Amino acid sequence: MKPFIIITLIISYNVISANICADCVCRDNVQDNQDYLGENVDCSYYNGSANIFRTKLSLPSVVYSLDLSSNNITQLEASNILKSTTLIELSLDNNAIKEIRAKILRFPRMKWLDLSHNRLEYIDKEAFRDMNKLEYLNLANNRLTTHENLAFHRLSNLNELVLDNNVLGPDLMDTSLFDREGFGLTHKIQRLSISGIHLNEVPDNFFSDAYDIRTLIISHNNLTDTFEFPFTLEYLDLSDNPITEISEEDFSELPGLKVLKLNNLRIKEVPEYVFAPLHGLEHLELERNKNLTVFSSLAFGQEVLDDPDYFVLEKLSLKGSRLSKLEKDLAVPFGQLNLLDLQGNPWKCDCDLTWLKTLQIQPEYYEHLRCGSPKPFYNSKIFELDSKYFSCTLTAHHIGLAIAVIAFCVCLASIAIWLFVYVPKYQSRGGFITHMYAAPTAAYTMLPMNSPGNN
Repeated sequence: MKPFIIITLIISYNVISANICADCVCRDNVQDNQDYLGENVDCSYYNGSANIFRTKLSLPSVVYSLDLSSNNITQLEASNILKSTTLIELSLDNNAIKEIRAKILRFPRMKWLDLSHNRLEYIDKEAFRDMNKLEYLNLANNRLTTHENLAFHRLSNLNELVLDNNVLGPDLMDTSLFDREGFGLTHKIQRLSISGIHLNEVPDNFFSDAYDIRTLIISHNNLTDTFEFPFTLEYLDLSDNPITEISEEDFSELPGLKVLKLNNLRIKEVPEYVFAPLHGLEHLELERNKNLTVFSSLAFGQEVLDDPDYFVLEKLSLKGSRLSKLEKDLAVPFGQLNLLDLQGNPWKCDCDLTWLKTLQIQPEYYEHLRCGSPKPFYNSKIFELDSKYFSCTLTAHHIGLAIAVIAFCVCLASIAIWLFVYVPKYQSRGGFITHMYAAPTAAYTMLPMNSPGNN
């Protein structure tokens, strides 16, 4: 009797597995870096029934991942497709799901869930009750607006959260991400992306409860100023915000920062010592800053100019800005970079920029590294232009100043000549000095003198 039962179970398992794999794509997960083995089931772009949850399909008894993306799913329903005690990864992105009710997602071992690019407006506070091992959650590009329709307090092991392109900014002005009565985000969070959420400013102590956050992406918002960053950050992206100014104080409390992205801001200059506190910075992007015209040679501090060993930066991109020159003092530290992209700037190709041709810039970054001036070399590729053409000529200002100096000198010389030629001539003939002390003339001495007796 027992052998019959075992055979029946084996046949039943094969039927179930064949059933799902006849409509979807199943592969064995044998990657060494995975902590669990099983079937990878791909049902994306499912071409079977219009509603995959109302089919009789079931998952294999041992399944690692399930992909249900791009199926035009509008509602999650209780189904054998959404039942598994072994499932680790679930993709439900690129559908039309509007809400997630409680007791639908019941995967006790799940660690990775993608719900991005749906129409989510509501997630029940108990929706994640049976997923307390979840580590990664992607809710980007949905229609979430408030913590009242979104809570994370059940996700005690969550360390990466993506909330991009939801209109959550206004609610975050009054409600903390880490407040249990609000969003209830776990304190274990290490990677947070809140790009494009209509955030106008970051309130004080916004990240005071983020004890171990390493990555923060807060790009594509309406921030006009920087804020108090978590000191544990290693990766920071502030790109695409209308920030007008950066200073040394902004990054003074980020000793472990390795990657900094400041693309498409409204800054006009990179001032002295602004990056000096970032002793561990390896990757810096300052791309598409259309107002940026000044990059101080002391931006990384005096130490890196005195001793390049202090310069640990490996990758730097300044492409697509409005820089026309860089100080020659940067030649040595910039020469140590593994990647330097200076394309898309209107460089002034004169003697002050000749040093740029000595840098070891990769050929793939030559194409748009071109001259913006002077006119004869406009749009010429810098690395194809001979160094002898990088000359400095007098500008109109310098020419005017030179003319003024010459004219002044000519005037002084003319006055000196006049004094030398004319003044001595009249003085010598008239006996000017002698005349002053000569005896009175006869006309003067013959004047009648009135005595008292003549009155």
